Amino acid sequence: MERRRVSRSRTANRQWAVLIKAADIWLSILLPVYNVEQYFAQCVQSLLSQDAHIAGVEIVIVDDASTDNSRAIAESLKQQYPHIIKLFCHAANQGVSVTRNRLLEEASGAHIWFVDPDDYVLDGALAELRAIIETYDPDLILCDYRKSRFATTKSFYGPTRQLSSEIAQLVTGVFKSRKMYCWLRVSRRSLWQNGPHFPVGRIFEDIATTPWLLLKARNYYYAPSAWIFYRKRAGSIMDSVKRKREVFDMDKHRDLAVAVAGFKEDMHRQMCADQASAYYYVADFSAKEFVKTGFRFLQAGEFKRGAALDLHAFLELFQACSPIMFDRLATEYLKRFKIIRYAMLKYILYRAKPSPGPVSGDQGLAS
Repeated sequence: MERRRVSRSRTANRQWAVLIKAADIWLSILLPVYNVEQYFAQCVQSLLSQDAHIAGVEIVIVDDASTDNSRAIAESLKQQYPHIIKLFCHAANQGVSVTRNRLLEEASGAHIWFVDPDDYVLDGALAELRAIIETYDPDLILCDYRKSRFATTKSFYGPTRQLSSEIAQLVTGVFKSRKMYCWLRVSRRSLWQNGPHFPVGRIFEDIATTPWLLLKARNYYYAPSAWIFYRKRAGSIMDSVKRKREVFDMDKHRDLAVAVAGFKEDMHRQMCADQASAYYYVADFSAKEFVKTGFRFLQAGEFKRGAALDLHAFLELFQACSPIMFDRLATEYLKRFKIIRYAMLKYILYRAKPSPGPVSGDQGLAS
């Protein structure tokens, strides 16, 4: 029996070696760079240090017209590792969505992995990733991450360390975790053909692409291992939209409100399995973002005469993305004994009711 296992392992390795030789690159690691001089070199070195598994890997960098030393660092790394690093530079800043779309165009690997250059890849990640691809060859591989030295944050709730083709379960598990970061998933590059595309001129581009990528996967594999160390730093997109006294960014919150617009319709068309759980967690995702937006709106002092129309417009945008109406979802919260979630949703729904009578000024959010 042991000889048979060894023989099968050797056969699989030989087949993988032929595949690597034919495709040349088995993995493209994609780095969108903009003003990250403090962290960028460490990110790249965290990949290069895994030298036993860097063969057949390319690191594709697009510098989005950085104004610090990021481009110089990238050029230096390119000179040192010309056989691994591909570098492209924008003449003018175009934003992260354009940069990520460009990275997809320049990638040549069978699989792609977006990595933010202010984070870094943990030791052993490439070895585990390559073993999974060699053994299972999934369309999508999911991993976890760390925000501190010891604590690991889950990115998925579902079966672990096995190949699965239950896409409804995949959608449920990702939306339940609420972790939409594109760097938590390694995907077959062909999944990105004909879309999804990162939305140009908008933020929350991860939320606007990840759900559709889930629908395109034929199968997936979840490795409950931390592969990324995530740095939470001041000045990030999430930091810029969080609640601040007397500050509420209408445009950024509108981007959040419409990030998954159209997904519930595509989900209904493409998923054949039981969708009840997936519908609930997609609705729960939209409702939670609406509640957070509502509290930021109110605590920023925006609730003055007429402002309820703006909050009501946010309600309509978020609810349009939900497969379950929010009033019905609140009832579902009660059934599941989620009392605090029920109370918060009902409160923001109440505050989002437009005031009666004529209102001057802005009549809602522009589409």
